[in-house]
Amino acid sequence: MVITRYSTGYLTWLGVGIDMAFAISELEIRKRKKNTFWGALFSLLLAGMIAIQNHQYPEEYNDVLLWSVVGFLIIANLVNYYRHLRYLRMIRDHEVEVLRGKVRFWTGGKMTELDVKKIAGIFYYRKKGELQHIQIKLKTHRGIRLEGYENLEELGRQIAEQVPPEHVQDKKL
Repeated sequence: MVITRYSTGYLTWLGVGIDMAFAISELEIRKRKKNTFWGALFSLLLAGMIAIQNHQYPEEYNDVLLWSVVGFLIIANLVNYYRHLRYLRMIRDHEVEVLRGKVRFWTGGKMTELDVKKIAGIFYYRKKGELQHIQIKLKTHRGIRLEGYENLEELGRQIAEQVPPEHVQDKKL
């Protein structure tokens, strides 16, 4: 049977046990938009400071420095903006589902499954008592970072229930 994003209701009916689907929160999307804006604003400030210095001290801050910095900042901000748009496009229909024995990731109608037997450790990273992100370390020494999800604490709890307790650690940032 080919599993599509829209067959999960059928799987729940079969008793596979999808408790909850976790999506990226609106707060995280706003935070990333704000960070993109601040990056562009600071780039404009830096370019403006160099332009003023170029005007006041042309022998020390020459045109080559000005245009190389402006070019670098334009390219860096375009790359950042492209990555932000790609992120927004990918999370539009991204979800994580926790099943018995598996964690299922949906992105753009495509599914990836992680067998919980491959998890070597789960690390909760907290700052001032609030969960910032969850790092899942696999036995293949790869890692999966979960951050920005709605109800991140519950997502971590559902995954951690399926691994031995000694593989779960709570860390402070």
